[in-house]
Amino acid sequence: MDNITPNATPPRVPPVEPDLLASAIFLFSEYLQRVAGLELPEEEEEQGWSAEEAAEEEESPIDMRAVLDLFAEELGTSVPVTLNLYMRVTALFRLLAASPSLARLAAADEEGTGGLSEDALLAFARLDLHVSRNETGIVADFDARELRDALAND
Repeated sequence: MDNITPNATPPRVPPVEPDLLASAIFLFSEYLQRVAGLELPEEEEEQGWSAEEAAEEEESPIDMRAVLDLFAEELGTSVPVTLNLYMRVTALFRLLAASPSLARLAAADEEGTGGLSEDALLAFARLDLHVSRNETGIVADFDARELRDALAND
């Protein structure tokens, strides 16, 4: 039941309310700031590992379970909505980190420092996520072209 067959239609990730997504983005940003502020555990320091080596050992500093628990607790969402928010927020952060031009286009201000514009937030809440399987597992991503079109049309 956990297996996704290669030819099967990927599950559809339904839209969410833009305000709920905005709250999830805020919580995720705070979570990332806390993670970024963490230092190496004592065990790794004692072994003489550098921060770069520790980063290579772990694929991602993001603890999925911690983020899901944070969303469910702070937002009071059901399991399906919590998973949807997690997929949308992580896809949003991956896309904006990989595409500075899209990040500028989605920004609320011209400097790109004031968060997402209302149009961008609505697009991220409504656009389809493309679910696929890769070597690290199942990943949901936005189509950059669809997002660019949605932002250009508004």
